[in-house]
Amino acid sequence: MGESSDVIAVCCAKFILYIPFIVIVILVWTNWGNYPEFGLNSLTVSNLNISGSEISGIWDVEFLAKSPDFLYTNNYPQPTLSVYYQNQELLLENFLPGIHLPKKKTISYRVNTLAMATSIQNKGVADAIANDWSQQKVVSFTVTLQAASSPHNWHPLTANVVCARIKVGFSSSSQGTMLQESSANNKKTHHRQAFTRCSTNFLGPSPYLFMVMD
Repeated sequence: MGESSDVIAVCCAKFILYIPFIVIVILVWTNWGNYPEFGLNSLTVSNLNISGSEISGIWDVEFLAKSPDFLYTNNYPQPTLSVYYQNQELLLENFLPGIHLPKKKTISYRVNTLAMATSIQNKGVADAIANDWSQQKVVSFTVTLQAASSPHNWHPLTANVVCARIKVGFSSSSQGTMLQESSANNKKTHHRQAFTRCSTNFLGPSPYLFMVMD
């Protein structure tokens, strides 16, 4: 009887030692796939000028970033933003503020006064954007955001955000604002629309090889 009690006590002690590990595994498994999501909340361009193949202007962009992750904070120290018309890159900005996304939060990430000055070599593309701008008063752009995560993130993945066919309407020749799909009567609806404009994909190794608790 005494030996049986000792065996049971040892087994219980071992089980108790494993409880923290079991809890961590359950939490990590439950948190699997809770990657951040990005949406485009606003896009404006000012001082737009198109002359032949030359195009210039000033961009202001606001993204929303949402994290369903309930265990970890995500940091992206060096995001890169690009703006395209059709397949023509109009703007590439590598020197942007980092993104700090706390767990279970939705934040605004705004980058202002991004100067664009480039030459469009493809005459067909140059003519098309000039026509959309001067005649149609609406130009469709694609905005991308690439953000490599900090090595201290629990998942060292690169976020690849693509916001395609974003229509910008020009009330004047040089000032343009993103057109809304429908009138948003409250903040929640407005935010939901922002996330429908973009797709977010992640590239990188398995996140559970690099887990760092916040």
